[in-house]
Amino acid sequence: MSEVRGIDYFGRNLPFTKLHIKAAVKARRKMYVWLRKQVGSVEGKIFLDHGSTPDIIREDSNCFIRWLMEDGAKVYATSPEDINHLEKIFPGLTIVSWPPKKSSLEKIDYIISSAVIEHVGLEKNQIQYINDLLQLSPKILIATPNRYHWLEFHTKIPLLHWLPRSWHRRILKIIGMNFWASENNLHLLSQKDLWKIINASSKVNQLKINVSWYKPIFLGMVSNLVVLLSK
Repeated sequence: MSEVRGIDYFGRNLPFTKLHIKAAVKARRKMYVWLRKQVGSVEGKIFLDHGSTPDIIREDSNCFIRWLMEDGAKVYATSPEDINHLEKIFPGLTIVSWPPKKSSLEKIDYIISSAVIEHVGLEKNQIQYINDLLQLSPKILIATPNRYHWLEFHTKIPLLHWLPRSWHRRILKIIGMNFWASENNLHLLSQKDLWKIINASSKVNQLKINVSWYKPIFLGMVSNLVVLLSK
């Protein structure tokens, strides 16, 4: 099979990529172990990986799919990118066309959305993204990089992303990082930001959502915001 990469969300050719991949796998494994503790055994449960990557090279790509299937879960995957080849990489995985419709799926026990919400655009788009997930299932694991970690994991530039968003985007344009300068491609979230989006979506859908937070530490600070939503 020819190499499939899709969008290089985490800077394959930027400095410290190998370190980042190693750290990402470790962090995501911790997230997965935490998820299992929250939901009990995943064996026999049905999961939808929402926003899977077509990448088959990086060790940290589609970790949740691999671990869930190893532990006996049934897994569907969907993405706006072409991921049909993943069925060969993960025998037993079922690819669902984008955008997924509840009528075309079995009853989903849990949705996994890892490192997706920061790439869907401005806050209104992020609220709509959660709305779309809630239409499929009220039980959702969302994971996203913490805006207030000192290192920005996409650009590998420290501290710059702590500036006001407009300043951050302007400087990224000046140094030639035009893709990440667009908020359609990168809109980082703090815990306060993410909670605001979740709360807005739950009100739109008239759902009372329970939330459980997990915040792994990397290089001295919370690296990711991980939240499990349940009805």
